[in-house]
Amino acid sequence: MTHDLKAIRRELPLLASEAYLNTGGAGPLPRVVAEAVAASVREDLGRGRMGPSGFLASTARRDAMRARAAALVGGVADDVALTQHTTAGMNSVIWGLDLSAGDEVITTGGEHPGLMVPLMFVASRCGVRLRIIPREQAEADLAAAVRDALTARTRLVAFSHVSWLSGVVMDVEGAARECARVGAMSLVDGAQSVGAVAVDAGALGVDAYAFPAQKWLLGPEGLGALWMRRSAREVIAPTFSGYDAGTDHQPTGELTLHPGTRRYEASTQPLSLIDGWLAGLDWLESLGWEWIFARTLEVQAATARLLSEIPGVDVVTPAGSHAGLTSFTVDGADVETAWLEMANAGVVGRWLVEPPLLRVSTGFFTDDYDLQRLDKAVAGLVP
Repeated sequence: MTHDLKAIRRELPLLASEAYLNTGGAGPLPRVVAEAVAASVREDLGRGRMGPSGFLASTARRDAMRARAAALVGGVADDVALTQHTTAGMNSVIWGLDLSAGDEVITTGGEHPGLMVPLMFVASRCGVRLRIIPREQAEADLAAAVRDALTARTRLVAFSHVSWLSGVVMDVEGAARECARVGAMSLVDGAQSVGAVAVDAGALGVDAYAFPAQKWLLGPEGLGALWMRRSAREVIAPTFSGYDAGTDHQPTGELTLHPGTRRYEASTQPLSLIDGWLAGLDWLESLGWEWIFARTLEVQAATARLLSEIPGVDVVTPAGSHAGLTSFTVDGADVETAWLEMANAGVVGRWLVEPPLLRVSTGFFTDDYDLQRLDKAVAGLVP
């Protein structure tokens, strides 16, 4: 299948006005997503949202969304709960484990606050020991680092598939294998992976995998999904729960939990956003995931080469990265100031605090002109 990149970019109107290189924060919104969200809201103007037709339609679309979200990580609808974002899914796992004083949780020093903050709170509130593997060790060999850190008290190991700091693709499969060997649960933050690289959560051997709509899947903000292995559902109890956790509700609050991961849903998800995400996935699938993944890898490699050839620039992301992030430093440049200067030049990336880095996200839609503008903007930062 051949692809017309100019036609693809026309479906992402933002790209006409700037070199948008921050999909790792939130991807450019496809026209079809915005139109589907608007159409869904307009439909509600003339139909009772909880009338018979509205209720049945919304149930079918939410069921469809679970199936589509599950397919993104190699699962089926029963494996997935719809969430508000990646952090909500990870919180369901972290708090659902019923951790107590003396238990250990392991993570890495390179994790996003969306994971680190709930881990910090559970450690503080429950007396859990939080052990942090140095980022360099985790990125060099996550499986070995996890193996060395595990003890008989380890209950959970939580880490990213792709580092949001460096863009390194982590050895998820190796780390999950080490966790399974001692009976510890494995939780993956998939915010920077799903939509950028092929993911099969079951084959990776992890227990739970959370991911968002708005980043590499170019969906609306306010939606995400949590994939969970069947055996993990026997260990992780629903924490935030409500009507949508099950059926056969009793006046006392008792209910029959949904048999699958859907039991971790507490209440109604926004149907207009679901309609938008479904429309966006239709568009992405029409392009073909194999092409999207290959194109993302190709552009990231070109970006890393381009930046490495600019005097005074050091590319942190290692060669061979299979995702869309490239992090770098510029000699003598303050990263926040540099980020603003790049934005003023029409190139939107991201700055990171610790370690201080500049980061650009390139996707299947990034073209040569975007990279030319990036080259010029970064070269202008060098003293």
